[in-house]
Amino acid sequence: MSILFLSLCGRYSPAIAQQHYFFADQIDSLLRADSTPYRYQTAAVWYTFAGEYYKALETRAREYPQAKTTAPTDQERALFARYKAVDARKAILDAASKTSILILNEAHHVPLHRAYLRTLLKDLHRQGYRYLGMEALAYEDTALNQRGYPLIASGYYTQEPNFGVMIREALALGYTLFPYEQVFSDSLQKSLGREKAQATNIKKMMDQHPGGKFILYCGYDHVAEDSLSNFVGVPMAAWVKRMSGIDPFTIDQTRMTESPKLGSRYRQLVTGHADYLFRDSSGAFFHAASAPKVIDCNVYHPDTRLEQGRPSWMMDKNRKLKDIRSRIRISYPVLVKVYRVSDLDEAVPLDILELKDPADARSLILLRKHKHRIICTNPRGAKQVLTL
Repeated sequence: MSILFLSLCGRYSPAIAQQHYFFADQIDSLLRADSTPYRYQTAAVWYTFAGEYYKALETRAREYPQAKTTAPTDQERALFARYKAVDARKAILDAASKTSILILNEAHHVPLHRAYLRTLLKDLHRQGYRYLGMEALAYEDTALNQRGYPLIASGYYTQEPNFGVMIREALALGYTLFPYEQVFSDSLQKSLGREKAQATNIKKMMDQHPGGKFILYCGYDHVAEDSLSNFVGVPMAAWVKRMSGIDPFTIDQTRMTESPKLGSRYRQLVTGHADYLFRDSSGAFFHAASAPKVIDCNVYHPDTRLEQGRPSWMMDKNRKLKDIRSRIRISYPVLVKVYRVSDLDEAVPLDILELKDPADARSLILLRKHKHRIICTNPRGAKQVLTL
């Protein structure tokens, strides 16, 4: 049984989680040895943990070997032609100002989605949003809000560096983070089912903070506002809407995201290199990429561009790129993890990168105003620690 499947079913443990920063060759070997239906999801997530964004996309797509990229139909072209691209950031912030619940989803193998939420956090905080609920957080880490950064034991998907950076940003801005996943060991929560249990946990937090404004960050179909015909039934967002009486603004990031061959046909109709929502003449947002699921909008993120070998969406004014090859003294390949010097040893790395050989010119991403502890290891057990 795959480790990812264990985490999804609640049978997660920090001991299992400690094993997840693997070299690419190790992930390849684990994938070949895994016969579960979830093996490509598992490997794709491990690739994100190791900073291998494109490898994660390619591996996830392998789950659908018969899938082929197809052109949009005439009907789809006609529908999409009714919509005009608008700046996603401005549109989301405007919509968020008219409600007190904002719900975004992610594909668990696409760290871009976490990075995008990070870019919205400051302006949402200015609007009065103070609470950030995450499906991915573990209840066991009760000191997260006081500590200010995640540990390996803070969750499963949160071990991915971009997820960790987003959590750090939220805490630095003053958000209160809270988990809301179903407590699988609780008999009452088990009887509610996963979706209603999640919403019940969220509503409890809302009741403790009346008038508070909440961001909820979830995976895939949990973002839908009405019943689904699949195993999910009534999704978390729909239960939250019913329980709170508040109409949330729901954002799907998964349907129009980049993929080697699984992307939405509507994505092929977009021109320009920016984050977009799409609006018609009545002001309604495009959401047909998720149809028939009830979601307020589909957001489009452009194809990733690289800076010194790293996705540009990982960068901002507080971060810088650094080539450290001249400092490496152990043999390649080298797995490089970046921490602040003040971080505990079990912290989620700020960045992680496998340098394949001395010619691998990809750079690390460092914070501009902090000293870093950089830990380099290789598959033969050698270790080197740098301070930058």
